[in-house]
Formats: sequence, structure tokens, C-alpha cells
Amino acid sequence: MRDFALLYAELDETTSTSRKLAALQTYFTTAAPQDAAWAVYFLAGGKPRQAVPTRLLRQYAMEYAGLDEWLFDECYHAVGDLAETIAHILPPPKHPSEIGLADWIELGIAPCVGPTPKRCAPRCSPTGTSSTRANASCSPS
Repeated sequence: MRDFALLYAELDETTSTSRKLAALQTYFTTAAPQDAAWAVYFLAGGKPRQAVPTRLLRQYAMEYAGLDEWLFDECYHAVGDLAETIAHILPPPKHPSEIGLADWIELGIAPCVGPTPKRCAPRCSPTGTSSTRANASCSPS
């Protein structure tokens, strides 16, 4: 996942076609085939079905960050975008993840589509039930 995030950032940071092509070539020569397939899907504009309702994303982000709702709302109004707000309020990960893009999608996100949110809550919130950061982890299980 980190490699795809770096590729995306590299593509976003330049208007140079040659730099974009070089970044794409580097990514696709080193990425696992499953990760490369998902990268093509996303880079071509693909968007998977929403796995977790927006209301729950807000709730999980507030719990994880330890913020009251009013403070989250103020942050959201200042930033203007829910995803960016969540990215800003969440603490950095304690342990870098080496999980590939395909595993994030297929093992972490896809199982959340359809079932009751509680089934996926432990993957998306610090502990699934508590607002403490002690056992925080947000990765595919």
C-alpha cells in the first residue's frame, strides 16, 4: 500500500509527463501483479463501493483521535473535506505496514461491504469498542 501511496503522491506532485511515466514504470516493474492490477483500477478512475458509511467513518475517526464531536466538526468545517479531515486528525501509525494494496482492498475493505458495521468495527476503530489508543490498529486482519 505504501508503494501505491508513494506512486500517487509522485504523480500528483508533477506536471512533467516524463516524470509521471518514470514513476509509473518504476511502480509497475516492482509491484506484485495483484497490487498492479488494483493500481490500474484506481488510476483509471475506479472506485469501489462504499464499505463503511460516512457516519461510522466520522465516529471511528473521533474515537481513534480522542476528539469530541464539536471539535471534529470544527476541524471538518475548517478543512472542508471529510477524508482530509480524518487524515489530519488521526495520529501517525505506530508501526509501518508492509501490507500490499491488494491485501488492503481484498482483506481489509471488501469484507466490510455489506455486513453489519460491527463486524468491521475492530478493523476501523482503535479497539472496536473503546476510544482508547492503547491497542490502536487499522489494518486488514
